[in-house]
Order: sequence, then C-alpha cells, then structure tokens
Amino acid sequence: MSRLIAFVAAALLSVTAFAGDNKDKKDHSMNSSAVTFDSLDKNGDAQLSKTEAAADKALADSFAAADSNGDGYLSKTEFTARQKS
Repeated sequence: MSRLIAFVAAALLSVTAFAGDNKDKKDHSMNSSAVTFDSLDKNGDAQLSKTEAAADKALADSFAAADSNGDGYLSKTEFTARQKS
C-alpha cells in the first residue's frame, strides 16, 4: 500500500513539474514575440526605418509588404495592420 501511495505521489509531482515547464515555455515565447512599435522606434520619430525594424527578424522579412505606401518607413498604422494579418 505504501508503494502505491509513493507511486501516486511521484506521478503527481511529475505532472506538476511538467505543467510548470510548459507554462514557462509558453510565457517565454509570448514575451519574445510581443515586440511593440514603441520599443522598436529607437529615435522616437513615430515611424520605423528598415534599420529599426531589423531588430525583429519577422518584421524585417516582411518590411516591404508592410510598407503599404512605399515610403521606406512603417507608420504605427502599417505596423499594426501587419500584426493583424
């Protein structure tokens, strides 16, 4: 009987540890993908240059498509529209 209790306790601890590890991974990935316009706009001019966008690989890769007016910069509106699509 004590072996059964020990086994159940070990199983519960394993599940709890696994759930904690999984939560940590999810939170980390959310933090790394949650880049904001303001955090990228290093010079505070309310637009993102290609150089500023380079800090986020996904944004840099889609910069030309996101730059809907073709001026070489992303406005906050263009940045937000890109995130929604």
